[in-house]
Amino acid sequence: MKKIIYTVLIGLTIIIGAYSCKESQIEDLKLPDNESSSITGEGIVVGNVSIDNQFVRVPFKISLANAAQEAFQVGLTLNNDTVAQLINNGTLTNAVLMPSTAVEYPTVINVSYGANSGEGIAIVRKAALERYYGKKVVFALKLAAPGKGNKVANGKSNILVVINTSELFKSTDIHYLTFQGGGIYNVAQGPNYQVGPAGVTIPLIISLENAPTTAFNVKIKDNVDTIATLLSAGTLTNAIHLAAKDFTIDTLVRFNTGASSATVRLSIPWPVFDANIVANKKFAFALSLYDNTNHVIHPTKGKVIVVVDPNVNLDNNSPIIGNGTGLIAKYYTNTQLAPDDGREPFATRVDGTIEFSGDGWPDNVKNTSGTSLSRDNFATKWSGEFLAPVRGDYVFYQTRWDDGSRLFINGKAIIDDYTTQWDKPERKATIRLERGIRYRIEAHHRENVGGQQAYLEYEVPSAGITGKRAVPRTQLFPTP
Repeated sequence: MKKIIYTVLIGLTIIIGAYSCKESQIEDLKLPDNESSSITGEGIVVGNVSIDNQFVRVPFKISLANAAQEAFQVGLTLNNDTVAQLINNGTLTNAVLMPSTAVEYPTVINVSYGANSGEGIAIVRKAALERYYGKKVVFALKLAAPGKGNKVANGKSNILVVINTSELFKSTDIHYLTFQGGGIYNVAQGPNYQVGPAGVTIPLIISLENAPTTAFNVKIKDNVDTIATLLSAGTLTNAIHLAAKDFTIDTLVRFNTGASSATVRLSIPWPVFDANIVANKKFAFALSLYDNTNHVIHPTKGKVIVVVDPNVNLDNNSPIIGNGTGLIAKYYTNTQLAPDDGREPFATRVDGTIEFSGDGWPDNVKNTSGTSLSRDNFATKWSGEFLAPVRGDYVFYQTRWDDGSRLFINGKAIIDDYTTQWDKPERKATIRLERGIRYRIEAHHRENVGGQQAYLEYEVPSAGITGKRAVPRTQLFPTP
């Protein structure tokens, strides 16, 4: 395969020599005299081109009409203009100009005393060739300013290098940069992210196919418009793209020398999950690689849609502090039974918490005419919603309760001792609740005679909330 490529290169050297002289209007040079030698850019040294994991080394040769009378040098420069002309006028087809930064070449060729030729080596970065796989990548070197009175032969001043990438290596040899799990990468509750006190960090792996090389960088961008397009097309559903302030992502990743992978970190704080609990939306990001300093971004696997399921928030058990104002309290007079007979309450108000004792209660419960509720023979019903601050096994207490008590969660009585007895230690119940969920709650109280008190308390030992405390107002909502 290589011999075919290199033979083609030599043949094209003759073309470029004639063509570039015409187009560039190189001044015809006189034949050299006996004391000087005519120098010709012959081209590639057949059979000596080498390729490794990072570089292609292309030896080239110049020839002298006569043996050098003394040692001298011939200058070399890139001749991109001539290559561009050949591509533009169709002389070279399916070809691109080699970026000048991708070629290293000697600025001079040394010719020894008595020699009739000289050689140099151009070093081409393989990564530059990989980017143009399937095309011919071309550059030209121009001979200039030979020393010691020597001259460049007329029409022989250029060395054209045409590298047919399809012949030089296979597509499987290309160092592609890809996102692992490319396409749509779903992140649900599980092991594919890291949980911290501040939030979730999702590691996204960028892989380098084939043997690793020297260090290089690649950038990452988030394409907001792509998410909008996917939602509009129905490819994504029930998803939103977070505002820039609501997440962080590494936008520059470095591959160290010898590394075959690198990690991009996408981080989402817990408060962002909490703010979207009610909406229950997935978070979607369209990430793509760009501006790589080495190698090739895979045309399809260099992009990934990351979809984060809201159930990831189940790994967050930091307390959610609500903005509740309490429960609807309905007080009934002249009855100790559950007021289900349609009678109107003596008074209705919002109680921030249920933590009352005989000192001032129920004297401070007044009807619209300003009359206080009697201290005996009354009943109370508190109702609304309870926002569970954490996930765990909740222990609710009505042990400081004089007299009878009931407690309902989502319509189920978890405590039911509506008697004329008081302060019974067994008036407690355990129930599993999920963080961030609002549960319907209802508490009943009856007062027979004598002292009166009502304290609705709880603790969640499994979540580190220990010691009985009153259910706080922030977690209670007066929802009808």
